[in-house]
Amino acid sequence: PGPKSITNLIFLYLRSGLEEVFPDVRSLCILHSASSLPADSFSHIPLLEHLYLDGSHLAKVTSGAFAGLPKLRFLHILVSSSWGGVNVTLEPGVFQGLSSLEELTLAGMSLALASPALLDPLVRVRSLRVDRAGVRDLGELFCLLSPGMEKLETLELPGSMVSSIQNRGCSGSNPWPTVLLSRIRILDLSGNPVRRVEPNSLSVFQNLSSLSLSMVDVWVGQLWGSGMGRVNRLYLSSYTLRQFTPSLSDLCTLVVKHGVESLDLHLALITAFTAEVMKRCGPGLRQLSVTSEDLSGMDLGFWTGTGQIQGLMMVLTKLTNASFCSAGGGRVWNLTSLILHGNHLTEITTDQFSCMPLLERLDLSENHISSLAHRALQGMPLLRVLDLTHNKISLLGKDDFEGLPALEVLLLEGNKISGGIADGVFRRQHRLQDLSLGEIDIIYQLYLNMLFLGFPTKLQHLLIDTGPGTYLTVGHVPAPEFPMVLELRGKMIQSSDCDNNMFPMVRELKVGKGTTFDCKNLFLAPYFLNLESFEFSANPEKFATPYTTINQLRKLKRLKLTNLNFSNHTDPSVTFRNLTELRSLVLINCRLNFLTRSMFTDLVSLRVLRLYSESPLILLEGVFIPLLSLSTLVFDQVDFRCDCSNGWLLDWADNSRKTQVVLLQQQQCIWHYQRLNFLSTMERLCQTEDDFLSYVSTTATVCTLLCLALGYRFLRWPCVVLFFRLRGWVERRVGKRWWRRKRRMGGEGEEGEEKEEEVRYDAFVSFSSRDEAWVLGEMAPMLEEEGEPRLRLCLHHRDFEVGKGIVDNIAENIYCSRRTVCVLTRRYLRSDWCGLEMRVATHRLLSEHSHRLILIFLEHISPFELSAFHR
Repeated sequence: PGPKSITNLIFLYLRSGLEEVFPDVRSLCILHSASSLPADSFSHIPLLEHLYLDGSHLAKVTSGAFAGLPKLRFLHILVSSSWGGVNVTLEPGVFQGLSSLEELTLAGMSLALASPALLDPLVRVRSLRVDRAGVRDLGELFCLLSPGMEKLETLELPGSMVSSIQNRGCSGSNPWPTVLLSRIRILDLSGNPVRRVEPNSLSVFQNLSSLSLSMVDVWVGQLWGSGMGRVNRLYLSSYTLRQFTPSLSDLCTLVVKHGVESLDLHLALITAFTAEVMKRCGPGLRQLSVTSEDLSGMDLGFWTGTGQIQGLMMVLTKLTNASFCSAGGGRVWNLTSLILHGNHLTEITTDQFSCMPLLERLDLSENHISSLAHRALQGMPLLRVLDLTHNKISLLGKDDFEGLPALEVLLLEGNKISGGIADGVFRRQHRLQDLSLGEIDIIYQLYLNMLFLGFPTKLQHLLIDTGPGTYLTVGHVPAPEFPMVLELRGKMIQSSDCDNNMFPMVRELKVGKGTTFDCKNLFLAPYFLNLESFEFSANPEKFATPYTTINQLRKLKRLKLTNLNFSNHTDPSVTFRNLTELRSLVLINCRLNFLTRSMFTDLVSLRVLRLYSESPLILLEGVFIPLLSLSTLVFDQVDFRCDCSNGWLLDWADNSRKTQVVLLQQQQCIWHYQRLNFLSTMERLCQTEDDFLSYVSTTATVCTLLCLALGYRFLRWPCVVLFFRLRGWVERRVGKRWWRRKRRMGGEGEEGEEKEEEVRYDAFVSFSSRDEAWVLGEMAPMLEEEGEPRLRLCLHHRDFEVGKGIVDNIAENIYCSRRTVCVLTRRYLRSDWCGLEMRVATHRLLSEHSHRLILIFLEHISPFELSAFHR
């Protein structure tokens, strides 16, 4: 843990996972499978500065997705499943509000359909990387740049399938944003199959510090005709193997014309690599890097053609001979860095590099060097870094490093040293700061003081990789001037002089996987009391060592324990006592069955706790209560038991406001010999009665509301008709009995009056308001005024009772009419009120055979637009 809060999260469901992220998180990494980023996805994390999004199904980024992030400085969006660019919809306003953004990376998505104003809000961006955009015209990417991006200096467009470089402007006859492009210092077009570079297509770039291009059978002369200006560093590569075969003469012309100081050639097949041709490169070339499958035609004395090269890198060139000095005929080469990594060198001969007195770095790693000849490394008095890792050196002789008094870093890791190490082999290396000794095989006693004939007091990092068993003796050495990092690897290392001057200066100790390091047959902790960082990986099956003395490391701040067996001879409740300054604790497969509160009582400063266990682990309730400073709890892999006793952990994770719990969603638990998702299984097994009742009541309420909504949508009018039909039936039944009683009491004279009162109209006319002109202008006058007998019609605008509900008026007037006349048009069929009137009349027709329903068609209507009954 550093000064900033850094949290790495992996979510399967982006939206639900983000709700658990604390608002003070500064850096966030999300591996997701979401198809879209909704608006305000991160607005509840206002302090976020670094955001990394990696998904394989992303299809849309909604406008305002990154709203509320005023401090965001680095944004990386990657569609990891795509190698050519997929169509991801970036809505306008996606980057709105990112006023502090400095670096933006968009990888794996096509920008062909992006809005021209997409990047307008990014006024402070310094570096823009668009990877695998899937475009063939470079202008499509240049035209997306906003003129307001005045601070943009780095533009990287690798792997975007650009096949030609040409300046045809933007859409609508608009030119490239030349003012903006002229400020670009670093332009990366590597990984594109460039087949043609048109004249003056790069004239806008006049002062590049770095240009990277991938070529496919392109003549280098097209580059100096492109119009570009000075380029300090030029990187040219072949898009695939054997597709870029430039001549060294053309390359030198390019170097001179554009003032190139550093030239990198990757996978290029170069011919005529001679001193005579190199003279054409002039004195300005300072760095040369070549990665090629075949340099068989190279003259090792090529460097004499231009003596100004200070750095040479020849990587993976199948070089078998590095006799540059003998090929130079005794000339002095002012080289400061020579990297020959990954070649086929087998030996270093006498005075092989003696013509390089200014050399400071020599990298011969991953070759096949088996021996160092006498005086092989002479003549390099200023050499500071020597890398011999992963060779076949088996013997270190007394004079192998004699001529390297300024050496500070010596790397011998990966060499199986079985022939021995001579005493005093490092006696001249008084400035040595970093030493890694390769796999020391069949050397059962290693005396550090004898290797140096003293001890380099400036040593800060020491790595020792031993064989099956080595007895390590430090000896009487002076205390180092600076804190040290000590790494030990091997099967078994023992020491009997642990009370030396070196161990108390060790601040960081790493004991490798399966390595046992004992001091006087005891655990090593009491002899490294000043440790601040300790990484220890044991073999729990072979050794039963008590580790409780770890509690003596009171200055410890970082602790990582792997494969310790706490079940034997070690009390975990005692192991972590007194570690009040510990800030980070990582426990990996430590054979812990329980985590208890007593284990963490003294860890008051712990900020990060990471747990990994392949065996079932039980966390007793309240185990994290003593961890007052805990900010991040990471479950890398923990197999819980499917037991409700772990239910407290879910409540604690939900309610904790200071601790971010990471990856709990992905953990599993054991249930009847099966591995099940921990969260879902706990929810299913440990639901309380109150939770169940709440669930049932909520479900019932939701179902009721759904039924009411569906009923209102589809059964509203049938219910209304049914209601009035029942109401009319009740009124008729009650009214008939009342009429019979009244007739017996008052006689028959009133019968006709009552019938007349019950039937007031000859016909109820149902029509749409759009057809009102025809009804009132033609139909009503003809029936009411001209016919014999004259009829009484019920028209809603004239005869409905004022103040009564419209539904009551419809039902009452239809039942008070002998007939119902429906004037049908398509507008009538689309009217809800007309449909109600037609349904009420139809229901009366079915219930009372004396009623009649008359349909008048004012226009042709298909029978299929009517109900089956009305057809």
